[in-house]
Amino acid sequence: MSGTRVVFQPESNGVAWIRFESDNGVQLLSLEVLEQLARVVSQLEEQPPRIVVIAASGRTFLAGASLHELQALDRRSARRYSRRGQKLFRRIARLPSLTVCAIHAACAGGGCELALACDFRFLAESARIGLPEVTLGLIPGWGGAARALRNLGPLAARRLVLSGELLPASEARLLGLADAVYPDASFTSDLETRLNQLLRAAPEAVATAKAFLAHGPHLDLDDLLLEEARLFGRCYQTREPAEGLAAFLEKRPARWPAPPASSGPAESS
Repeated sequence: MSGTRVVFQPESNGVAWIRFESDNGVQLLSLEVLEQLARVVSQLEEQPPRIVVIAASGRTFLAGASLHELQALDRRSARRYSRRGQKLFRRIARLPSLTVCAIHAACAGGGCELALACDFRFLAESARIGLPEVTLGLIPGWGGAARALRNLGPLAARRLVLSGELLPASEARLLGLADAVYPDASFTSDLETRLNQLLRAAPEAVATAKAFLAHGPHLDLDDLLLEEARLFGRCYQTREPAEGLAAFLEKRPARWPAPPASSGPAESS
């Protein structure tokens, strides 16, 4: 038993929360915790909220995987272990919801890999984040190296993966690993302000945009432009453009219609 618990708070006012907690304040991503997280993700896939926030409490955000579980692996079981985490984090990346990682403290290894699978990473100024696997004789195995390379670029990925450092929040922002850094004292209120800003976006438009951004790296420019035009047209199959444009002209907040229950997940890397 890792002692880490996944606490799910269903959607309220458009935002659902996934919180990692433990009695000693040091959260680990053991296989047991991955299973807890997978059950929550299944609920989110069935009923996607507008925003999913992943947060934690205590001395760490996530301190990484269980070292005892890593010690027990051999070549074959290590491959299965890697694929298990990769598949779960890919499911999180494919959610049509906006996904936000709210990192208040140290976020290492598997925690950083989970954060890289999210759309946004907001850090408290005292937080640190990184992929220390090379200091253990390993490489990231749950998609961290792949996402760092694809999402941050080769130079930032080299710094993150090869150094094994836990980077200060300010440096993580320079690398593109943090989307914003907030003062520790106002982290909760600044996060709430940012979530309210994100709630202004139309849910189906967000899901469509996420699908486009996920496909983008695989297409050349001509194909990418055709895909953009196709998805732009598809937006008009929903009621969101009518409401969004009317709200802007009438100088009022948009009242987005609920997406149809059959709305599928966005694809992402």
